[in-house]
Amino acid sequence: MRRRIYILICLAVFWIQKTSAQTEQRITGIVTDSLKKPIEGAIISLLNAANNNLVKTTFSESNGSFDFQTNKSDTFNLLVSASGFSNTLLQKTIAGQNEIIIILKNVSQNLKEVAVVAKQNFIERKIDRTVINPDAQISSAGTNAFDLLTKAPGVMVGQNGEIKMKGKAGVIVYVDDKPTYLSGTELENFLRSLPSSTIKQIELITNPPAKYEAAGNAGIINFRTKKTRLQGLNGNVSLNYAQGRYARTNNNVNLNYSNKKIAIYSSFGGAVLNHYQDLTINRLYKNEDLTTKSIFTQNTYLKMGTQTYNTRCALDYYISNKTTLGLSAKGMYSPTQTSKYNYAFFLNSDNSLNNNVIADNKDKNELKNGTFNLNLRHQIDSIGKEITFNADHIRYNVDLKQNFKNDVVIPDGTYIYSDLQSGNLSSNINIYAVKADYTNPLKNNASFDLGIKSAYTETNNDAQYNLTQNGITAANYSLTNTFLYNELINAAYVNFTKSISRLDIQAGLRFEATNLFAKQLGNPLRESSSFNREYNNLFPTIYFSYKLDTSGNHILSLDYGKRIDRPFYKDLNPFVSPLDKYTYYAGNPYLSPSIAHNVNLTYGYKSLFAVTLTYNNVADQTRETIEINNGIYYSRPGNIGSTVQYNITFQGSLPLSKWLTTNYVSEVSYAEYKSKLYTEQLNSTGTYFYINLNNTASLKNGWALELSGEYITDLTETQFVIGDFGHATFGIQKKILKDKGVVKCSLSDILFTNRIRGTINNLQLTDAGWYSIRDTRVASITFVYRFGKNTNKKPKYNSTSVESEVKRIK
Repeated sequence: MRRRIYILICLAVFWIQKTSAQTEQRITGIVTDSLKKPIEGAIISLLNAANNNLVKTTFSESNGSFDFQTNKSDTFNLLVSASGFSNTLLQKTIAGQNEIIIILKNVSQNLKEVAVVAKQNFIERKIDRTVINPDAQISSAGTNAFDLLTKAPGVMVGQNGEIKMKGKAGVIVYVDDKPTYLSGTELENFLRSLPSSTIKQIELITNPPAKYEAAGNAGIINFRTKKTRLQGLNGNVSLNYAQGRYARTNNNVNLNYSNKKIAIYSSFGGAVLNHYQDLTINRLYKNEDLTTKSIFTQNTYLKMGTQTYNTRCALDYYISNKTTLGLSAKGMYSPTQTSKYNYAFFLNSDNSLNNNVIADNKDKNELKNGTFNLNLRHQIDSIGKEITFNADHIRYNVDLKQNFKNDVVIPDGTYIYSDLQSGNLSSNINIYAVKADYTNPLKNNASFDLGIKSAYTETNNDAQYNLTQNGITAANYSLTNTFLYNELINAAYVNFTKSISRLDIQAGLRFEATNLFAKQLGNPLRESSSFNREYNNLFPTIYFSYKLDTSGNHILSLDYGKRIDRPFYKDLNPFVSPLDKYTYYAGNPYLSPSIAHNVNLTYGYKSLFAVTLTYNNVADQTRETIEINNGIYYSRPGNIGSTVQYNITFQGSLPLSKWLTTNYVSEVSYAEYKSKLYTEQLNSTGTYFYINLNNTASLKNGWALELSGEYITDLTETQFVIGDFGHATFGIQKKILKDKGVVKCSLSDILFTNRIRGTINNLQLTDAGWYSIRDTRVASITFVYRFGKNTNKKPKYNSTSVESEVKRIK
């Protein structure tokens, strides 16, 4: 079946090449200054003469020359820009005419008038995504990718690191169009290792096109990192120090070099993050007649110290003007030490003390990551035909050492029980992926894309536990286990776009075939077991965007997409692992993939206002479920039978004056969940309201101010009801050293209100809740300095091979 699909795709590419072959003409010219000296590195953009849509971009050579190939009958506009020169627009250029000479005028350095500089919007809207520009937010300086995510409008990050968009779980995190292959704590540590100074944009894509993996019911979040387009040696340095209850620092340097044949990109970063969590848990156990049986209260103070060291190096070799070969490698090492001092007490039904449990738990975790990529891009012509190829190998190693020391003390102070549980856990994940994509612009503002991909994943999870009691240490086979998991996903997609007057259409179809095999090795207490599955799915996507007026100020858009969420690799592991003496995590080998249908209807007016209505229907959504069994709290993933969500989102930008702008995002969402959960029937509903405001003031002499904040009301999600919370942040910025340097200061969570509390429902004869305080009020100072030449050069190619497997690693 898969072989037939590949053959059909290859035949389709060949057919498109033959049927779209045309007689090509050239647009050539020279870019000079007013003294007729050639300008190297000028950006020449080829625009459609009818609507000024971008067709292609190139750069002038050392002699100022440029060259486009295009269709004979087409007419274009040319937009030319270069550093230090005014932009020039040449209208109605016809292919095949004589060489064009374009003279750029110097921008006077002695003008007394105030220069007007285009200001970057914090939020941008596109047909299939919302784009966040972190540099437009002062408080982003000196932070990291994880902190940026927690402040991104419409994005919520839970206490366990789970990410939601528009109240929906099942988000995949990408970096430069590649999945991170991480989730939970490992994903949080990885994102904390990426300094905010290296992040150019954050793309929030709730309904990704067919080119992207179908995984992720709530869509994807893509971090785009900065790549210089300047010739010669360039770079920047970012230094940061921050102080909450504990100190932290995040520093980074980027070095880049390029000439006519090669471009080298590198970055080196290091961070130290010390923080804490103060967590209180309450559980009330009931008798059959619902009277109080006993009460359990536990307070845990977690102090975490994380170091992260990361490096990245990439090389682009320009074989010709049309062909680029790229190599890249990334590495990360992140050790974390966590101490957990735990004090719990059991009360009898009359509130008298039964016993205390004192625990001193320690974790030592090491995360190592290596990513290697080979990519090749060939531009078939200058009007947009392109073939790209990517091959990737990604490796993650996680080593965790745990020690759980528990003492049980009765009211008279006598120690009646003590034990020490120690564990050595390792997880090794290897991902191999290859991908090929073909892009073919057609006549009359249309385009056709197709591609294929194969991704193979192998994981090895090993857990070895020992229990020490009364001075005797023995293997704890009830927790010891080894879980092996292999998965192969083959995919193919087609995508078509077309513009008809005011109407833009994009439609795609993706096919994915999944084959998996899992094996649980046995031990003296348990026999080995295994299972395998195969399933195929089709995933359609379609987008409509219509300009209601000729100026395009009023736009109405509609989109639909089908998505899938495959279980995390770790969640399929059936064995149990302790979090503390009374709380355990267990996997579920019977998890099924969930299927979601998403619909969005949006009306937008310029960049000032947009309103979106969203409908989301998910079958078998994988969510955390809680079971109480003999007083022990078990957390394990489970399939929720039916999830339906309705959402309305308002967002936009209000220029209150020339120097003051407000960006806003607000949501109202309703959700309902229905499923069978252990001994209980889940039938929960809830509505929440969310608002995010960002106010920026641009003052004289390089000064800028920012005040931002967000608030969310009570949020219902399956068994959980999360209480309302919010926070506010203030920032100030000053440009120095002839605008090559910037100093930024900020204070996050000014009122220290970002505290999470909640309750857990649908538990058998048990009421449960929690309250969590984290190190969120932080003062920060950051210095950023850029250096190097200022000549434009070819942009780095962002390779994209590995896609959806990222988020499935915990």
